[in-house]
Amino acid sequence: MKKIVRIFAVEVAGLYITSQIAQGLAFEYELEGLVITGIALAIAMYLVKPIVNVLLLPLNMVTLGLFKFLSHAVTIYIVDIALSQFQVQGFNFPGLVSRYLDLPAITFAEGPLAYVAFSVLLSVITALLG
Repeated sequence: MKKIVRIFAVEVAGLYITSQIAQGLAFEYELEGLVITGIALAIAMYLVKPIVNVLLLPLNMVTLGLFKFLSHAVTIYIVDIALSQFQVQGFNFPGLVSRYLDLPAITFAEGPLAYVAFSVLLSVITALLG
């Protein structure tokens, strides 16, 4: 039970931070939609992600784990299909310019690349939070 609560807390915080960094995640009813999406994503991460990891195991072994974020993209896609409160409408990162780091603007229309981009960003954020 502790594990699922921890996954839920990290996923909700990660979803919120991701939605603040890049535009394209749409939550119906704002906070309520975010919490419902976090619950669904935590359940998908707990139940579906191990199955997807086994299916993607050959690809991960060949690339030495480089494509591990694809399992996160598949779980985001499953949650998007399952919930009406959550939708991926594309990926739009406005860019970041600072004194030490310059990140260019990145935009992907709705489709597989948007899921992959959000999964990479969400994976980085949840790794930092976890």
